[in-house]
Parts: sequence; structure tokens; C-alpha cells
Amino acid sequence: MCELKAYLRKGDTETEELILEAVSNVRTEGDAVIMRNLFGEEKRVRAALREVSLTKNRIVLEQS
Repeated sequence: MCELKAYLRKGDTETEELILEAVSNVRTEGDAVIMRNLFGEEKRVRAALREVSLTKNRIVLEQS
């Protein structure tokens, strides 16, 4: 099973903040990305999807 870690980049910075682990479901709704992990925790972030890497097990979102 592929469990992803979700990271958030803010503005022009290259710094990434870990916002959710064990992500199993990702969907968009308007300008938000909604993620749910294996434990049922849900995180809604107003951001754009920048990168999804299944080989690195990561999702990167970006806020402007």
C-alpha cells in the first residue's frame, strides 16, 4: 500500500512543512485540497497541488 506524506509550501519559499502523514485519499473541492489519512483524520487546505510522487511517497501543496 502506498501511504503518502503531505507537505505545504507557502509563498516563494522552498521550505516545506509536513501537514499530514499516512495520506490515503486526496480530492479537490473548489480552491481547496482535502486529504484523509488511514486514521480518519481529514485536512482541508486552500492550496494548489504542486507535486505528487508515488516513488517518493509525497504530495506537495503550494499556497500563494
